[in-house]
Amino acid sequence: MKNKKALAIIIFTFFFSGAWFHSKSQAVTQENAKQKELEIYLRTAKIVSKRRTGGRGENWIISLDDGKTARHGFFKLLDQTRPALITDSYKYGIAAYELDKLLDINLVPSVVEREIEGRKGSLQIFIEDALNESVRRMKNIKPPEPEKFKNTLEDLSVFENLTYSPSYCGERELDDILIMDKKDWKVWRVDFSEAFAPSPELIPGCEITRCSKKLYQNLIKLEDQVIKAKLKHYLNDEEISMLLKRKKLIIEKIKKLIAEKGEESVLFS
Repeated sequence: MKNKKALAIIIFTFFFSGAWFHSKSQAVTQENAKQKELEIYLRTAKIVSKRRTGGRGENWIISLDDGKTARHGFFKLLDQTRPALITDSYKYGIAAYELDKLLDINLVPSVVEREIEGRKGSLQIFIEDALNESVRRMKNIKPPEPEKFKNTLEDLSVFENLTYSPSYCGERELDDILIMDKKDWKVWRVDFSEAFAPSPELIPGCEITRCSKKLYQNLIKLEDQVIKAKLKHYLNDEEISMLLKRKKLIIEKIKKLIAEKGEESVLFS
């Protein structure tokens, strides 16, 4: 009798865990498919109209239509890569998106390189009706799932350090963090136009204290050669070299935290 109960528990656990992993893999597949769909849309949709935005550089809100769906895109033209005195380039935003995809964290909205009216730039899907993190804090709007929201920002701190883009950390410019859907509070991070500073250190004041298991494991698994191959069109050799050094520092930092505090206190699902 005991053996039958034990067998039943094993079978139940097997099928339950199998269903859970299947569900998780389906979610990942759907996210990846949506990214691909948006990339194709951004590359091929008809340009209906455009209007200039404010701020530094030449940026446009582009109205798009592929005959089925009308959307908006954010078109950035400025391309002042290092060693320019004032660094601001659309290429860094594409590099951040490609790195986001390699790590499978889905924090950066889909963006592609596209030529519009004879000028190359980055065209990123525009996040409609978003709540800025700066406004959320100012109005003290509470997320429906505080722990989930906090965990997303923890992963964002890791990604900020990796890309050396201190809009969230350090300088605390929070307008680049967008909360899209009031139902699930999907967090997006936009504007990496000054990212990938060639620093071998992590961002001062941008502490890494916790990290998702997924991001941590993907950082460990992601090979340097894969990063180089994917980002060589957008970053120079020094920027890539320093990125790889920061990746190593982040992994070492998280390992140290796990050794000091225990895995359960540092890594979350």
